[in-house]
Amino acid sequence: MKKLPYYLVDTGFFEHKIKICFSDFAFQEAIKASKITTRHTALDLGVAESHHIQQEGTQNVLVAIVFDLVAMSKFDSLEKMGIIVHECVHTVTHMFQHVGEDDTKIGDETRAYFTEYIFKQVFAAFATEEDKHERSGKGSRKVSDETNKAVIGALIQMAEHGNGSAGSDSDPKPKNPPRRTKNTNRRTKPKADPSI
Repeated sequence: MKKLPYYLVDTGFFEHKIKICFSDFAFQEAIKASKITTRHTALDLGVAESHHIQQEGTQNVLVAIVFDLVAMSKFDSLEKMGIIVHECVHTVTHMFQHVGEDDTKIGDETRAYFTEYIFKQVFAAFATEEDKHERSGKGSRKVSDETNKAVIGALIQMAEHGNGSAGSDSDPKPKNPPRRTKNTNRRTKPKADPSI
């Protein structure tokens, strides 16, 4: 089977896959694979873009994210992650549009889980492609390795703990009351007899 020039991101129960491209060539191939015959270019406006293209009068649709690895290599790890998250949020909106969901009726939890699911896959594709780019000698290592390791370590830890649960509770529970008895005037009364 021929290797695709772009990555495919699973969208769970939505049947349509998101295509992740790291060059205009990959983007053009993704357009062609989606049977879109209208002309489109990648990266008209910046270092990354989210696209939702539906060819008029057809069922042919492309939902894609395109990254410019060379331009993104100038940013530190946190800025790169911010860009990836930004594009994932746009892409989640595009997916809901594609399946005909009313954007105002999608709950925060649904949006958050779907964005997280997409982000993990897009980040993995980005990290893989960035590593290939670095190994080929085309990248520049301006960013400190310690910052990169810390960010990657945090993401790996997050992925390892991602078991499908809601994660840490954002509603803190009250702490247990102290293990002492209270008397009627609300003063703390020690458990042991003080006369001993």
